[in-house]
Amino acid sequence: MCGIVGFSYQNIQDPKKNISQMVHLLKHRGPDKSGIFCTKGFCSGTSRLAIENIKEGSQPFFDKKNKLVINFNGEIFNYKSLIKKYFNNNIRTEISLLLELFKKKNVNFVNDLEGQFAISIYDINVKKLYLFRDRFGIRPLFYTLKNSNFVFSSEVKSIFSFFKHTFQTSFRSVLNTSMIWTNYSDQCAFEEINQLEPGSYLIYKDNKISKKRYWHNPILNYQNKIEETSFDNKKLNIYNEVERAVKNQIHGEVGYASYLSGGVDSSILSFILTKLNKGPIDTFSVEFENKEYDESTAQNKTKNFINSNHRSIKITKRDIADNFEKTVEHSETHLFRTAPVPMFLLSKMVKESGHKVVFTGEGADEIFMGYDIFAENRIRRFWSKEIKSKFRPMLLKRLYSYLPQFNNPRYFELIKEFYLKNLNDLDNIFYSHLVRWDQFHLIKHFFKEDKCSNHYEETMTNLSKIYNSNLKKTSYDRAAQIIEIETLLSNYLLSSQGDRMSMANGVEGRYPYLDDKLSLAISNISTNKKLKNFKLKNLLRDSFKGMIPDEILNRPKIAYQAPEALAFFSNNKRHYLVDEFLDDLKLNTNFEKSAFENLISKFENENINQRIGFRENTVFINALSDFCLRKKSTDWCKDNVINYKIDKIEYNF
Repeated sequence: MCGIVGFSYQNIQDPKKNISQMVHLLKHRGPDKSGIFCTKGFCSGTSRLAIENIKEGSQPFFDKKNKLVINFNGEIFNYKSLIKKYFNNNIRTEISLLLELFKKKNVNFVNDLEGQFAISIYDINVKKLYLFRDRFGIRPLFYTLKNSNFVFSSEVKSIFSFFKHTFQTSFRSVLNTSMIWTNYSDQCAFEEINQLEPGSYLIYKDNKISKKRYWHNPILNYQNKIEETSFDNKKLNIYNEVERAVKNQIHGEVGYASYLSGGVDSSILSFILTKLNKGPIDTFSVEFENKEYDESTAQNKTKNFINSNHRSIKITKRDIADNFEKTVEHSETHLFRTAPVPMFLLSKMVKESGHKVVFTGEGADEIFMGYDIFAENRIRRFWSKEIKSKFRPMLLKRLYSYLPQFNNPRYFELIKEFYLKNLNDLDNIFYSHLVRWDQFHLIKHFFKEDKCSNHYEETMTNLSKIYNSNLKKTSYDRAAQIIEIETLLSNYLLSSQGDRMSMANGVEGRYPYLDDKLSLAISNISTNKKLKNFKLKNLLRDSFKGMIPDEILNRPKIAYQAPEALAFFSNNKRHYLVDEFLDDLKLNTNFEKSAFENLISKFENENINQRIGFRENTVFINALSDFCLRKKSTDWCKDNVINYKIDKIEYNF
């Protein structure tokens, strides 16, 4: 696992200094070894976290004979089988395999790869650069073309350092985060900078960019509107498939640990890892001082069942506030919640314990249908058939029984009115997400009207252009899965809360539920088996009966949350970030100053309910993260390469 950077340039006075600076800014991703390569018109570099082939696999890797240079961030879990298949075991390392496979198959080599990766390959002979990103977007890759210089990096901060100036935060990103909770397509949090989309590759030559998507989620392969309900468990043993996926990712020359959230997904992973390890493993959890968010009771049940060597970190409101700015600096994007902060602190604990690799359960809810939104989609459709029914909307109460507003009769009537607004919009391909996205209308008064008046309509139009042809062909369950995977999973859970928080501390996350073969196999199963009678992840739970205690297996899905806006207002005193944010509002042309001032006054009210509304939390955290991004990004432009040693330097001029 690494951080990779590079640029194709026209006129630069000192390219070695530029590339060294870029690598330096990614040293947290790869603290073990650094390297740079420079040739006429191109430089690349790597900051390496050594996990596999520790003594070999140095990067960048230069093929002198064919004039090809490669940089690689990630893991190729099937690289040994590919070496055996194509090269008769005559190759030793992942990096060598990738280059040889590219020479053999050109861009199509990426279809053979099973793993999580960002790859750059530069062909010196024809001055052509190739970038590749894994199927689900587990590993990040950003790029920009400016003044005839094409620059790419695992993180945005290195792009800032190349140009030595600040890129403005994108207000469109602020609005996207307010509406769909993240960015989509190739958008990122900064103007003029893009991300390479998951499952895609990019080619740059002669100042021109071309892109192609090499993979589409197999969930879309099932084209029938009405799904088959038959499923033969003898043909596909879910337990065996999940175990194979976990075993496939026990990869490298270092040990591993596992996150233990208290939910069924991480409990299954920790159980399988313990079995494969033939003994206790190290597990790590987040606890909260505020019992409303704490899941330590459930975590301890799994810990005791598998007898793991368990460590946990207890998070206070002060921890959230004090580490928010640093978290935003590493996430490099707008946030709609504070949940990445505890993950940043937890990965630090993992690193300090001596681990470089940690297994985590992201992807299970999307693949096996574990989110409330999937059941909500069905409930709303069921309700729409008899709108005046008093009983059908009560299913929402059952689904969201853990949320206090759904159990308050007065508030529930207001909630019903909100749901009724688009209950009959059944032909909308985004029907499953309309309730979530429509909340944008209730918070847009926090933004200058001329900046946001058309954003909702423009976003829906853009998303329709991307998804219309595919989502219209498939079932409404699968459409909901695709939307969730390609927005929130790829751009938030795997990024802001995943890669960016673990790699901030030089820890690599492994995601077995997103194993290529597992996700393909599960995509062929009817959604009626995955979500049965509103029982989320029914298929996954049933597949582990008799192996894991029922009290763990049947625990309801509880969304991972952390203290939000009120974390910045404690003991009649607001955090210094809030004061800085208020000062910034005086000159901010995007936000409505009075609306935020009123909101902050509400937060400071001692009589306020400790759990404020989700929308108010979202808009405050989003705006505060925008301020932190602008504040911290100026540091990325500074010339701080002095005294930073590059371990490997190679030239070809």
